[in-house]
Amino acid sequence: MATSSSAVQENVQGTSSNQEAPTYVIKGRTMSLEESDLTVQVERLVDFASLIQNVCDIVDYYEAQDLGIYFSMLNGPTYESLVKHLWVRA
Repeated sequence: MATSSSAVQENVQGTSSNQEAPTYVIKGRTMSLEESDLTVQVERLVDFASLIQNVCDIVDYYEAQDLGIYFSMLNGPTYESLVKHLWVRA
């Protein structure tokens, strides 16, 4: 058993030394748009108010499981400047 594991280690070490690490190039702007030209549409991922209006009140079920904090994080703030910056440089 020891011979087979040492052969595997030699094989792994031999292949890793022959391969070079890939080089990455960080690109600048890839779109001709300005960040001020973009508009971000912010939505609520889970809209309990519209569910209640459509006679589907499930808030109590999630509150009983202490998942209210989770949904408040999902519906939390949207950083529009960060989203615009990402889209212009993506």
